[in-house]
Order: sequence, then C-alpha cells, then structure tokens
Amino acid sequence: MEDILTTRQVLEYLKVDRITVYRMLNDGRLKGIKIGQQWRFSRREVERLLNSEPAALDAIKPEPKSNFPTHCVQTIQDLFSEVGQINALIVDPQGESLTEGTHPCNFCELIQRSPEGLKACQAAWQMTARNSNFDNQPQTCHAGLQYISAPIMDDGSLGGMFISGRFYWQTPNPQEETERLQRLAEAYALPFEELRLAAKTIQVISSDRHAQVMAWPLTAARAVQSILRERTGFMTRLQKISDLSQIP
Repeated sequence: MEDILTTRQVLEYLKVDRITVYRMLNDGRLKGIKIGQQWRFSRREVERLLNSEPAALDAIKPEPKSNFPTHCVQTIQDLFSEVGQINALIVDPQGESLTEGTHPCNFCELIQRSPEGLKACQAAWQMTARNSNFDNQPQTCHAGLQYISAPIMDDGSLGGMFISGRFYWQTPNPQEETERLQRLAEAYALPFEELRLAAKTIQVISSDRHAQVMAWPLTAARAVQSILRERTGFMTRLQKISDLSQIP
C-alpha cells in the first residue's frame, strides 16, 4: 500500500510552513485529498515535487526561520487547543506561521483555498503580530470572525504571537451575516452556498465562557515562553562548555 503523509509530515519533509503547503495546493503544484477536515498526501507525490526542476523548488522555499523550537511548541498548542476545542496557531513577528493550525475552522479553510483569501488571512496575522497594544481583547478578522492573541516574548523581544480563534464572540445577526458572506464569496470567487454551509460550523462562544477564552491564549503564550527560556539557558550552557574546550 502506498505511504500516506499527514500535513505535518509534509511540512517536515519539504521544510516549509503550513501556508506554503496551502499555496501549493491552490496552484496545483501539490496534490492531496481531504478526509474530513484533514489533508492527506501521497509520499510519491511529495517525492515528485522534490525531484522537480530547481526553479520550482526555489518557488516553494519559505524565508529562513529562526531556531524556534516548533516541535515542542506544537505540542503545547495542540494540548491547549484540545482542551478549549478552539483553533490555535502561532505566528512569527512577520505574521508567518511557525506551527500547524490545530482544530482548523472549516470556514477559514474554505477562505484560504482562495489565493486572495489566503493573502488576506496572512495580512491579518501580520497586523496582529505587529500590533504593540496587546490588550488581550477579541479582534475581528477580514472575514468577520473574532480571535484573541497573546504575545510570546523571547529574551525581551517579541518572538511570536499565540492566536486563538476564529469564532463568533456572540451570535451574529442573520441578515448581516448573509450580506457579509455574499461579499466574501464575490471577493474570493467562492461558492456562496458552500460558504453559507461552512459558516454554520463556526463556534459561538457563550457569554459564560468569555473570561475563560480570553485568558487561555495568554496562559498558552506563557507556557511557550518558558520553553524559550529553557532553550536559551541550554544554549548558554553549551556555549560555556564549548568555550572551556578551547582553553589550551
């Protein structure tokens, strides 16, 4: 039986981020099948991409990332997302994803199937990452959904943003939602009925959960910061050992 790869395995195999994989799916360079809410890929298809022309490979290479401990951080993100049953993603200060999104929203995945919709999502992440007023209040994305973000500090500077959402902070007005979906369908060349059905799956956060959901990203961000501190301390100790080994 042919090997089947998950999205995360493809990210590791190609050394790219989640957005790059979506971009390749959109323009046809990478082919996959969607089972439920998860993408699956043929190992043969991924190897075909790796063996393609150098110019094609250059086009999929993302900007070099820092030595961000993605594997460990992904585990924390997945854990918090499972507990809260809310989508989560960590982006760098430029708005590029550092982790694979957990509990992806059907509606958002549909928006991101459109190249223009994907660009709009990336722009929203970038704006969030560059926002210096981290008040932990719900923000509204270009598609009209709410999310909450919290900064991840690394040695005194911004290392990334923990983003939780998208969801509805309160039940939307049906007429306003319909008009918004029509605008999105037109802007991103997406079927209105498909958008409408996907919108029915958007989670509505009840008022009794508001305080909990607002606190959750900040707690997760602090957990990630503790890993970054441990990494910094470990690297410092390794450097000291290296320095000692150079003493004649």
